[in-house]
Amino acid sequence: MEQTFRDHLKTLCPLVDNLRLMIGAARHAFNRHSPVQLENLARLHKTITLEIDPFFERVEAGLKKGAATDEPYWLKLKEILTHLEMMTDRIASLGDHLRYKANHGIILSEQNFIVVNNLFSNLAGLLRALVDIFELNDSSLKRYVVQESQKLTDTCFREQVTHETRMMDSPGQPDAWSVYLAILERGREIAAHLADIIKALD
Repeated sequence: MEQTFRDHLKTLCPLVDNLRLMIGAARHAFNRHSPVQLENLARLHKTITLEIDPFFERVEAGLKKGAATDEPYWLKLKEILTHLEMMTDRIASLGDHLRYKANHGIILSEQNFIVVNNLFSNLAGLLRALVDIFELNDSSLKRYVVQESQKLTDTCFREQVTHETRMMDSPGQPDAWSVYLAILERGREIAAHLADIIKALD
């Protein structure tokens, strides 16, 4: 069953690639107020949601009809699928904030703009690494993704706290602050799901 489990992980790679494309669409929508990329984000969300369902069905069938010794593998696969599904929803939810930003002509500060772009770049890179992990099961790469995901989670949290403190100390654009903090929160959640996927592999 170990090899079958690894083979199932490899079949998840196209889903992860689509998650990475969702991050790319979100980044373009953020930078360019692009309605086309917002539509692309929604389309990819729908595609992944439809494509992931058969994997859940396969897991449920395995849990119901498979050998008792195989149950831990099916449960691990179910946990991984659940995290992927939740990541998909979190990335898709960025669309509401990005649409609001575009419709209201909201402009973030240069520093916040850089932070968000770095966040998107790092998430895309970690998703690329997740594909490699599913294909190769490399232990050093798994450690790297867990460490970098934790760093990203910590960075988002610190930036949120710093920004909220700054909001209390000075007037500014409440709408811009709201969008910025929402993106950071989603980034933190996505990075946490990435780390949890890696932990579920072992």
